Amino acid sequence: MNDHKRRPTIKDIASLAGVSIGTVDRALHNRRGIDPQTRQRILTIAEKIGYRKNRVASILTRKKPLVFAAVFPQKLHYFYDDVRQGFKEAIEALQDFKVYPLVYSVESLGQGEENVLQKLLQEDIDALVLTPGHRSKLNPLINQFVEKNIPVVTVSTDAPESKRLTSVCVNPYQNGELAGELLAKIVTGPRVAIMVGSLEIEDHRQKVDGFTNAFLAMHPDGEVVAVVENHEREELAAQNTEELLRKYPDLAGIYVATANSVAVCKVLAEQHTNHDIKLITTDLFEEMVDYLKKGVIQATLFQNPYRQGWEAVNILFQFLTEKRKPPTHHYLEPVVVMCSNLDFYYPQFKRRVLK
Repeated sequence: MNDHKRRPTIKDIASLAGVSIGTVDRALHNRRGIDPQTRQRILTIAEKIGYRKNRVASILTRKKPLVFAAVFPQKLHYFYDDVRQGFKEAIEALQDFKVYPLVYSVESLGQGEENVLQKLLQEDIDALVLTPGHRSKLNPLINQFVEKNIPVVTVSTDAPESKRLTSVCVNPYQNGELAGELLAKIVTGPRVAIMVGSLEIEDHRQKVDGFTNAFLAMHPDGEVVAVVENHEREELAAQNTEELLRKYPDLAGIYVATANSVAVCKVLAEQHTNHDIKLITTDLFEEMVDYLKKGVIQATLFQNPYRQGWEAVNILFQFLTEKRKPPTHHYLEPVVVMCSNLDFYYPQFKRRVLK
């Protein structure tokens, strides 16, 4: 026996109202040629039995396409190329529903977003995917889109006090906690450092808080000696790593909370051939693989950027076609990748695992 309740149809409404299917269709779509009292009776029956219009079918027959705009940084390409690819391939999967992309790029996170958003406000778009480079500076612009009935979904980073629809990301606080617990269990000394892009970015700030609380809880004698901002610049990450090694010769561990880890690995590999500094990184891409295999990186937290871009598109499509409102945050699960399970995630499935 099938326990699932059958979804009500137009035929059910017509039978209950004692009218034709054509009359029900005119009532539901507010078309002419139907008595007002009959229309109201049909609408009342539809509401009572829980009928929901097939908005997807409406999209299939509409002449105007849905345009999903997106603004992604070019740097760090390790991460954002995958977010962009997930976005584009999700759009391609919806082409039968007349969904099309409009993608803009900015040089890096937090640079040039205001200008691009101002331009997009003048475009005829239906939805927006955005990686905000500041937790609050873009709120007025985000809110303008929402006030124009253009839903906004943030990915990877967030603007939590804006009117955005939801945020798609790995829970940044829990991500930081996981990194803190891992590093606390493997370091041989008490002193560690954290590297982020910018503390003005919500995702980065929460990772720092989560890491610090978890590390100190697991390692009561531990100390977070520095929180360094690399501003997603590889050359700055290298310089800051060298400075940390000079300033703290007894440094036991580093947590890199963004994808900007390759420069850090290069410095550690050159200056610490015995790998006595334990390194926890973020995400997974080709340039990291050798460092995982050689033990420069002890573990990395895969955030599945491809899936983040993919999920953002589908959330917006469901919201526009079915009025399905998502939760305030759409969190993905972080995956701990180490040398022992690397083959499962790379290269076979690369970045698209858990789609």
